[in-house]
Amino acid sequence: MALSLAEADAPHEYVVESVDGSAIRELLALGFVPGTRVRVVRRSRGHVLVAVGDARYSLGDEVARSVRVRRC
Repeated sequence: MALSLAEADAPHEYVVESVDGSAIRELLALGFVPGTRVRVVRRSRGHVLVAVGDARYSLGDEVARSVRVRRC
């Protein structure tokens, strides 16, 4: 079952299924590519901290809603 990164629980790993929305180019450039494993490190009000490989990114919920993932 796919859900958005804004709905994903920490600390769990997910696989990116799709990326949509106005920030698609930026997200793809950061490594949020379909098939890539990502780890939700921490959730806080309005933000989610996500690890992609060795990098960590803090995404606002609006941007995180554009990344669809499924749990590993």
